[in-house]
Amino acid sequence: MANRKYDIVLFGVTGFTGKLACEHLLSKGYPVRWAVCARTEAKARSVLASIASRLGVPDDVLPPILVADLQPSNADPEHARLRGVVRDAAVVITAAGPFEKYGEHLVRMCAEEGTHYADTTGESDFFRRCIDLHDATARATGARIVSHCGNDCVPWDLAVLAAHELARDRFGPGTTLSAASTFTELPPGVGASGGTLATAIYQLGKKRGGSRTAFDPLLRLPDGSKSKEATKVRSPKSDVYYEEFEAYGGPWIMQPVMGNCVRRSNALLGYNAGETFAYSEAQLRHPSFVRWIADSSYNALIGAAIYVPPLRALLPAPGEGPTRTEMEAGYLKLHLRAEGKAPDGKEFKVKGLMTFDEDTGYLCTGRMLAESGVELLEAAKAGGEKKAGVLTPATAMGTSLLRRMERELPMKWEVEITD
Repeated sequence: MANRKYDIVLFGVTGFTGKLACEHLLSKGYPVRWAVCARTEAKARSVLASIASRLGVPDDVLPPILVADLQPSNADPEHARLRGVVRDAAVVITAAGPFEKYGEHLVRMCAEEGTHYADTTGESDFFRRCIDLHDATARATGARIVSHCGNDCVPWDLAVLAAHELARDRFGPGTTLSAASTFTELPPGVGASGGTLATAIYQLGKKRGGSRTAFDPLLRLPDGSKSKEATKVRSPKSDVYYEEFEAYGGPWIMQPVMGNCVRRSNALLGYNAGETFAYSEAQLRHPSFVRWIADSSYNALIGAAIYVPPLRALLPAPGEGPTRTEMEAGYLKLHLRAEGKAPDGKEFKVKGLMTFDEDTGYLCTGRMLAESGVELLEAAKAGGEKKAGVLTPATAMGTSLLRRMERELPMKWEVEITD
């Protein structure tokens, strides 16, 4: 890694979330050699100029622009150009989705070249395919291929890990976590970006393919065998009143994605020592009837536009999304409730609260991606434990990423063991 030309290369800078990741790196001024990579240099240059204007930074601190296509054919000179970019980078971070469309070549090349990788995907099928096709290669080259490094699924994945680590630190090795439940509080709907909606439309139109293995790739261990650490993921099918929160909670639309990420983490880490780990998610509903109507109407409009092609002209274009004011007014409150057993048989409970004071869907997702890239870079430079393969935020970076987020993002994590 020491002889790579760039510490970090960011893909997707002309997209909505990629711009936010670029802005975060520029505003932090970390002592890293970094660049952005885009298909069109002129468009990337325009984006960088607008970011520089917003931050009030001179042009000479802007990162260099590399040019490569994320969809090259093997016979295309662009194929060699993209590989050259990957080979020159210690870490690649990308917000260029849909990832099943734009991520395949990039992940494969990172795995082959031993380049660490982080993305913001919420596409579980893409993650499974990466494990299926590239886990063994990444482990052989030492590459950490880490998906779900944004709002999907960093907060949920790390909250469960942190609860387990806290209990293990308190009660010692052999401490298990048998169940964890998360309850999500969000503000009134922040509009989706054009890129997010483009991914949703792409997912609707694609053909489903099966895995090359006889079991879910999320359960694959480094030796290729199936993990014995099973996870039962569930969510309420209808609204339930939670007395503790004095609010109703119901199905959480992102539960399948978050649940699959936690399933992969448990398969590799073993929260419950071979016994089934129970994981559930619910979204707490705002008590305001007016807000419920507003959110329901907005979601219905978006859903109709996704499913009815003539209405798609009403949706934001890729690169567009919520306003800065909307994102800065956003927040996330993630409540965690977990339970487990100490080595001496004593049962315990864990109570946690993770809060973000700004929108996590986009603004903090860009920041989480950028910080994941820096974390992967620093871990590679530090040496120590060699983690490689297709991993989750919890299994690749652990609570070190959680502590970094507390330092660098408008985020706070509080957790305690209750008997």
